[in-house]
Amino acid sequence: RPATLSMPSQASSPQSGEITSSLLVWHASSAVLGLVLAGVGGRIRRRRALRSTTTRQVATIDVAEHPPLEIEEAPQDLKQWRIRASKQLDGMPWPAPKNDRLLKAARGEKVDRAPKWMMRQAGRYLPEYHAVLNTSDFFTVCKTPSLAAEITLQPYRRYNTLDALIIFSDILVIPVAMGMPCGMEPAVGPKFEFAIETPADLAKLNLKPDVDATLSYVFDAIFFTRQRVENEVPVIGFCGAPWTLMGYMVEGGAVRSFDRAKKWLYLYPEESRKLLSALRDIIVEYLVGQYDSGAPLLTVFDTNCGEVPPSIYEEFCVADLKYIAAEVKRRRPHALMSVFPKDGEIATFNDSDYDVVGCSWTTSPARARRDCPDKTLQGNLDPYLLYADPAVIRERAKRMVREFGVDKYICNLGHGMLPTHPTEGPQAFHEGVNAVLRDDAPTPAGVA
Repeated sequence: RPATLSMPSQASSPQSGEITSSLLVWHASSAVLGLVLAGVGGRIRRRRALRSTTTRQVATIDVAEHPPLEIEEAPQDLKQWRIRASKQLDGMPWPAPKNDRLLKAARGEKVDRAPKWMMRQAGRYLPEYHAVLNTSDFFTVCKTPSLAAEITLQPYRRYNTLDALIIFSDILVIPVAMGMPCGMEPAVGPKFEFAIETPADLAKLNLKPDVDATLSYVFDAIFFTRQRVENEVPVIGFCGAPWTLMGYMVEGGAVRSFDRAKKWLYLYPEESRKLLSALRDIIVEYLVGQYDSGAPLLTVFDTNCGEVPPSIYEEFCVADLKYIAAEVKRRRPHALMSVFPKDGEIATFNDSDYDVVGCSWTTSPARARRDCPDKTLQGNLDPYLLYADPAVIRERAKRMVREFGVDKYICNLGHGMLPTHPTEGPQAFHEGVNAVLRDDAPTPAGVA
């Protein structure tokens, strides 16, 4: 039978839709059905795990020793519970997490040290990630809230000074919702069943999908993750930018260069704008849904920004990206917005409604501050540094924080974690960042 869920004693049960003004969290009342992975690659078996009504102990996982990996099942009425909880807020923001350092930095408020998280922090470099993925395919995990929540939580268990989680999902869930089935092929990456090769192929797409019907599993995963982490840290929501999504759709999946997609912009400018505009509108609905599910900060990843000249990016992409931030904030004024125009000219977004602008390792901290003096910046450690000796990583991380300054800064990588990263690398990164307090890193000149 499904686990019986109840709110803390001062609140009504979640079935009633009542919430408290403190934390929207749940506890297993007597017994929780869990999934247990019997070591790496082991088969899944069900077992009943006894839990206290007031505490939930999460053991540190060392998959090298092949311990059981428990995964709490989501309640069968998770979607209904999520919707009731969101409606109960009646337009107010979700209660702040206990650790709100990242949200304060995004708003430009003073913090004691730079908040930090890592792009792709829940991923293939973690042995416990493979313990889950070895039992299911990638997109099934994305579509299963209990599994997506488990993977989202894994880096927080290893690195417990992380200041945020980012929901485990994929940017390509939007094209899938538009009618492009996608699979994850070993050693290749995502591959669609078909590509958008000519404008005629646009007829194969649903340019106005029902976002709630097709992507509610992401909303459920965010809400469930927020409950499982007991609102200790914020859960970041995200999506791919229109241009990045278009690139994958035209290429038919993962490629080393986006030659066909770039040709599309020049060969079919009007059809390109039609597709980009459709993606823009879907993204707005998608991000609003993530915010309503408990993600206070929403990130738009434009990984392919640097694939085109700045003038072409300005012509085809910038207006849509600025619209996304403005429209989400118009509909959800309390939402915090972040954009990552990888390898692009970030000055373009200094006058936008984004609160946070990310920069890759190709931009120096000083240049980033000059280009975006009015924004909180995020970045930008070279991910390959995490292969270095831990002492070197710690020192480079400290230097980066000092160069950016703690104020209006979120510490991150210049792109995502790599599958072969040693788990010791992130630990040294966190230790280095933690060592630099605000008093040690004066606000850089020009930062308000």
